Amino acid sequence: MTVDLAWPELKVAVEYDGDQHRTDKAQWRRDQEKRELLRSRGWIVVIVTADDLRDDDARAALAFRVSRYLVKRGAKFEFSVTAVPLLELAKRTAAIR
Repeated sequence: MTVDLAWPELKVAVEYDGDQHRTDKAQWRRDQEKRELLRSRGWIVVIVTADDLRDDDARAALAFRVSRYLVKRGAKFEFSVTAVPLLELAKRTAAIR
């Protein structure tokens, strides 16, 4: 079975649904059967659409959603937080856009 993105050791999968997943009945049925089988075996399946990728805020929300599931399943993340003055953050954001 193939999924778009997975952490098999944690049983978390991410599936992207483009328009063909909605308009092609055979594709939709295959997706539903695959996801039901995964869920019946203890997997968490996160469904992603174009709306989840539309901008930085949506992508950040998606990353947070997936990371919450991963942490619930035992994933450990190492990161550090660095304080950045608001003016500097605004300059960085303006430079990216």
